[in-house]
Amino acid sequence: MSFPMMSPVSTISRRPPQDQSSAARTRAALLDASRKLIDERGAFASLSVADIATTAGVSRPTFYAYFRDKRDVVLALGLEMQDDLRRAADPWLRGGTGVLRETLEAVLGGFRDHHAAVAAIVEAATYDPEVAAFWRAFHQWFVESGTRRALAADPNRTPEEATAAAYALVWMTERSFTEHLVAPQVSDASLISAIEHLWHSVVGDDRTP
Repeated sequence: MSFPMMSPVSTISRRPPQDQSSAARTRAALLDASRKLIDERGAFASLSVADIATTAGVSRPTFYAYFRDKRDVVLALGLEMQDDLRRAADPWLRGGTGVLRETLEAVLGGFRDHHAAVAAIVEAATYDPEVAAFWRAFHQWFVESGTRRALAADPNRTPEEATAAAYALVWMTERSFTEHLVAPQVSDASLISAIEHLWHSVVGDDRTP
């Protein structure tokens, strides 16, 4: 399930070809500035458009040429994270290549790489309906993929049982990784082992004997 939303407002498509790289650099600078400010301040709500534009070294009008508002920035950061995490998890979820532990390690690495996006989305989802919808849709893709994997592992499961198991595992995994980035209680390896065990209880053990 993908989240149906409008792409952030951008003038990139209307620029001559020779201006494409410059436009991409400006957009990237705005996203980088947002990440930097989130890391520094912690709360996305404390950021203003002026803060982001100033940190990126551009004007407010330039900001609005690429993004409608701060929400668009959060969603753009979220889409980058979503793409990376889907690439990390998709081979295993589809029942093809990959081992569960390696997949979980890659997903945790993706959360760490995109920690600013995770922090901003988790915060904004509590008060912005569009961000909340994106965050639910983000999870739903993993739930649906996990459901298929659970059904393949045990054809005797009902679709309802497989969906319930995948739903619980996906949200548990995300919350564990998100909290681990903020206030780790155990090592990466120990956390991965615990989550791996829970997933194996549903999808079977893919480890080599």
